[in-house]
Amino acid sequence: MAGNSSTLSARLLPVLAGGFFRPLARPSAPLYVDCADRLELASDDGGQLSHSDAIALIRDALVAHPSLKLDEDEGGRFGDVRQRAGQIFNRLLEAGWLEDRPASLDERWVVISPRLSPLLGLLRGYAEDDLAELKDFAATVRSVCETLLAEGALDPAKRNPEELRQVVKELFDRATRAGQQMRAVETVILRYAQEQRVSSGPNETLRRFLIEFHEGEHMVCYDTLEHGGLLPKLKQARLVAQDAWANPYVKQRLAEGIAKHRGIDETSAYGDAEEMLASLERAIAGISAKQRIIDERIAEFSELSAARYRYQTEMRGRSPEMVKAYLQAADQQHSGSSFADLANQPGMMILSPMVEFYFGQDALARPRRARLPVDLEIARPPAVGDSLDALERIRRQNLYAVTPQRAGRLIEKFLPVKGAMLSTEDLKLSTEDDLLDFLAVLAYDRASGPRGHKPIRWRIRTPRQEHGLEPEKIPTDVVAGRRVERIAIERTA
Repeated sequence: MAGNSSTLSARLLPVLAGGFFRPLARPSAPLYVDCADRLELASDDGGQLSHSDAIALIRDALVAHPSLKLDEDEGGRFGDVRQRAGQIFNRLLEAGWLEDRPASLDERWVVISPRLSPLLGLLRGYAEDDLAELKDFAATVRSVCETLLAEGALDPAKRNPEELRQVVKELFDRATRAGQQMRAVETVILRYAQEQRVSSGPNETLRRFLIEFHEGEHMVCYDTLEHGGLLPKLKQARLVAQDAWANPYVKQRLAEGIAKHRGIDETSAYGDAEEMLASLERAIAGISAKQRIIDERIAEFSELSAARYRYQTEMRGRSPEMVKAYLQAADQQHSGSSFADLANQPGMMILSPMVEFYFGQDALARPRRARLPVDLEIARPPAVGDSLDALERIRRQNLYAVTPQRAGRLIEKFLPVKGAMLSTEDLKLSTEDDLLDFLAVLAYDRASGPRGHKPIRWRIRTPRQEHGLEPEKIPTDVVAGRRVERIAIERTA
């Protein structure tokens, strides 16, 4: 949204010419990343720390990477870790990650470069595996919708130029943040798919698909848009942003605020105002677009899990592995023995009446007919209709799936606090959806808490434990039109 007409590479030329990214291109890049991370965390509010502390932190990072091979300019020829730490410190100064600031003859300070913090933030974002922040996704999207759908949100007659500029900028930042959270969801789904392709057995495949995937925190963003009712509001908010972009009075008032804020002429500021409003509209539209992409990713993961499970259960049973293990054990145990010797060994009775030796062309190994590799990649549906049909099938399957989320919903509804207890004698259920929730309570004993709260746990008590040998004494109740044995549900956490 900048008004500068120069290219991005031209604006980065001072940074690139100074070798700012050179440490990341070295084979020892992990060492430099850890050094920068330790130095920034140990610095004070002004981004400063003493020279001795900086050298000590670099020395600790070197000890944590004993297998890294350093170049000569990095102290690779030195055996003393203190000398190597000094060389790494000099390379950080050359790259512009650190600045040396002598305070006196006896006191030296090191200042973290202001350009290093954004770089570390980007690297930490790539390495982020804690999805707890995704729980703020609903609040972020809802705030964008509420701000834009409020009366006079972008009205040039009700807001002065500076207020309008701040509102548009804050809306763009929040929408961009929501888009980044959606990208994180897509990354998590791809990671689940990668792990599913190398699952060790059908049990692991089913556990990851039916339990781990649907209980993951990445489903927060998906459920927020799909079931939270925010998709229609996002469409309305996008229309407001489009109307603002098409309104010349809004662009003129926004250009006045940009011109005063940046100290540029109004002609250049008018172009920046158009780009600013267009970027806001694209950021809001991107949330819905990413939601559709995530729908496709979930469908692909479901199809991959089904294909993987079918391959593990139908095409690759345990018999080949068992025969191979038996032959390997026999080969190791009877190595060097002849067939005549094996006839006297227990469990090794030779069923062949005679052994023949082949010579000539018959002795040549016959070409093996290797089974063609199975392609587990899931091709994208060629037509939009097929994709929509697949999504509809998955939606119907998930609708009737007995999941921990269903169980947690029933527990939260009827047992809101810890220690509460409810019997099927007092449980009044009528719909088929309520029956599925009840079956989920019987199938699981815990579920994820709502909005990031602690997990929900419960315990089932049944008279069968006391009257198991006398079934006629076990009382029964009617739940959703089905007769079941009486049970008591107690919430434990």
